[in-house]
Amino acid sequence: MFYERLKELASEKKKSFNDIEKELNYGKNTLYRYKVQNPTQERLIELAKYFDVSVDYLLGLNKNTSTENNDLTEEENDLVRAFRIESEDMTEEEQAQFNKSLKDMMKIAKDLLNDDSNWKK
Repeated sequence: MFYERLKELASEKKKSFNDIEKELNYGKNTLYRYKVQNPTQERLIELAKYFDVSVDYLLGLNKNTSTENNDLTEEENDLVRAFRIESEDMTEEEQAQFNKSLKDMMKIAKDLLNDDSNWKK
């Protein structure tokens, strides 16, 4: 299913596998090899970002190409997009620290929200 999705997405972009491999700095025939072998997790994420689809869509687990979670409100999707933009070039360690910081900030924000004295003028 993965290889078929790649072919479909490349066709929609009017790109050959060779074009995509050059753009992503992949070796020649890398994408063709996915007909018989699975990509690494890193490569899967790179391709999902390149085609602007979810990893689940690439793997054939979801028919919806959207990278957004349909269970979320628009405001929540905005936060997810902002999170992805801010964390996209971080190492795994930096992302873990970033995630922890955000969780801590959310707890503080919730405490502030529950304290009426913060909202009285």
